[in-house]
Amino acid sequence: MSVTDQELLARFAPLFERIARGAAARERKRMLPLDEMRELALTGIGAVRVPVELGGAGASLRQLFGLLRELAAADSNLPQALRQHYYQVELLLQRRQDADAQAWLRRVVAGDLFGSATTEPHGSKLGEVSTVLRRDPAGGYRLNGRKIYGTGNAYAQWLPVGAVDEDGVPVVPRDRAGVTLLDDWDGFGQRLTATSTTVFEDVAVSDDEVRRFPLDGPRRGGSGLHQTVLLATLAGIAQAAARDLTEIVRVKARVYFTGTGELPRDDAVVQEQVGRAQAAADAARWILDGLGRELETAWELWTAPGTDPAVVDAAFVEVELAVASAQVTISETVLDQTAHLLDVLGASSLSSRLGLDRHWRNARAIASHNPYPFKARLLGDHLLTGAEPESFAVGKDVGDKR
Repeated sequence: MSVTDQELLARFAPLFERIARGAAARERKRMLPLDEMRELALTGIGAVRVPVELGGAGASLRQLFGLLRELAAADSNLPQALRQHYYQVELLLQRRQDADAQAWLRRVVAGDLFGSATTEPHGSKLGEVSTVLRRDPAGGYRLNGRKIYGTGNAYAQWLPVGAVDEDGVPVVPRDRAGVTLLDDWDGFGQRLTATSTTVFEDVAVSDDEVRRFPLDGPRRGGSGLHQTVLLATLAGIAQAAARDLTEIVRVKARVYFTGTGELPRDDAVVQEQVGRAQAAADAARWILDGLGRELETAWELWTAPGTDPAVVDAAFVEVELAVASAQVTISETVLDQTAHLLDVLGASSLSSRLGLDRHWRNARAIASHNPYPFKARLLGDHLLTGAEPESFAVGKDVGDKR
């Protein structure tokens, strides 16, 4: 029996509420929510997509994105930190009948999380992967290299590594000898995503820590999930911004002589601003919900036995176009909403204790990932010429062109 939206949210809502209460203070003090993420993992946040018979919640993709929106409304850093985790879980679910995949899924159900070690350092040529996995004559493998933008790695137990390899994708424990996390993310938004440079120096990798994937099948299967997690995060930021504005206005007594109401909550200009903030949050929510259904349809094709790979690829092309369209609209909507959040609040709303500025800063950071103007161009190119979006490949998504 499938879990309902209400049951899924009820499971996590008390924890989300506790996380939200400390979000502004953690951001102000730059305190990573390590304990909060661990409690989330032990409550099952990483296993919501794992089937009930395997110990998870059995949630749909649509439900996952809705839950991440609620988590982002509590603390926007946390869903972004889990982005690569959910993709790794989806890859395991594709092979859930395999004993190896089941072993990894048991770790996920027990509370283990995956981090990210995909992006090559600045200065790397576009298409070049310098991280290397090689056979060790003494047994197993050795891993050497350097990755940047390792989002969520300080919260994770396992790091999947994009490497030039002999047999597969190495997945190594974060605390393995030779693995070093550098807490060097200095962005002005999303400060607590635990994004780090990750260094691998002659790291020992056992045979059972190398995951192998078939070379045949769809080329695009799984695309769209990473960006949709970010869109869920943006939608959650919009929800949090509208919530904070409403709560402040509801109890605010200080008025302007140019205002029209006895109290700010009675002022027509203030009411309009609150309404616009909520409308932005609602719009982002409903776009995200529809996008989740679109991804769900493609995923069902991908997992159905015997489906023609070309049919799966065509479905995921449509997903990428839908994600691009949603990204343009949600990004611009939330950036505008958060930029104007303080318009009717006055100087007192600038207090660092309130932390209202974090909503725009965090939205700006999220919207800077795979910048949305490029996605608008992609859509226009497709409509005018029929060009398909390029498929993702490690090392080929970003790099120096030289």
